[in-house]
Amino acid sequence: MAYWEMIFYWVALVVYSLSCGGFLYSFIFKNPKVMPRMFTLLAVGAVAHTIAIGARFEATGHLPWSGHYEYALMGGWFIICGTLWVGWRNKQLQGLAVATLPLVIIMMGYGYMQNPGLTPKAASLKTIWLYIHVYFAWLAFGAYSLAMAAGVLYLKKKKNLQQPVPNPSYDRFPSLEHLDELIFRYVVFGFITDTIMMAAGSLWAKDLWGGYWNWDPVETWSLISWLTYGITIHLRVTFGWKENRLAWLAICALSTVIICFFGVNLVVNTSLHMFQVR
Repeated sequence: MAYWEMIFYWVALVVYSLSCGGFLYSFIFKNPKVMPRMFTLLAVGAVAHTIAIGARFEATGHLPWSGHYEYALMGGWFIICGTLWVGWRNKQLQGLAVATLPLVIIMMGYGYMQNPGLTPKAASLKTIWLYIHVYFAWLAFGAYSLAMAAGVLYLKKKKNLQQPVPNPSYDRFPSLEHLDELIFRYVVFGFITDTIMMAAGSLWAKDLWGGYWNWDPVETWSLISWLTYGITIHLRVTFGWKENRLAWLAICALSTVIICFFGVNLVVNTSLHMFQVR
């Protein structure tokens, strides 16, 4: 890691942890006034995160698009930016951070335990298809993460409404009907960007490996993830799956994306994908 990258990386991680703790405090101790302050703190962490990415770019000469550490660094940034964007547009959605922040913290911690060393850009990655493929991959991951977070809030708010004395922190969130609609919209957006990601990856694979599809473990799990979310959309549109069932689908389906990007390397030592190399 570059010197300033390491400093701002840890600043971002510490700030994210403090913000996550603050959000949890708001829920556990029924203090909704804390939430806007933690959202502001989250924005401060995002600034530090951005500087860390810029410092790595300055040191390597390329954006952090390969390797587990760089994927965690950039992927976490996309999720945080998505959380800030929806929270800025609608203050009722600031609480989504209570579900997305733990995911980002775990991702960044896992990435750091891999290989954060500075490495030159591989020749196979010097193509415009890399940026299209990875950019839309993280847009999809960000949208799926927001769908998961909306699902968590839906289930928690619905349970809270059934309590004798409801927790006032949940009053800051949209209605159950709105959350249900948001889950579906985030899934649809993620599915569209996921489709573009796979198409761009296939064209890149044709130039790189001579075939549009090679049944690489990452490709296989990418297909499984794509089909999972496609089935989720089908169940919603055709069979009217809403509310609890849709929320649980959005939460559970995210596991296929996590396995695709990070989990395959735990059980498979070889992969055609450069970001799987330690």
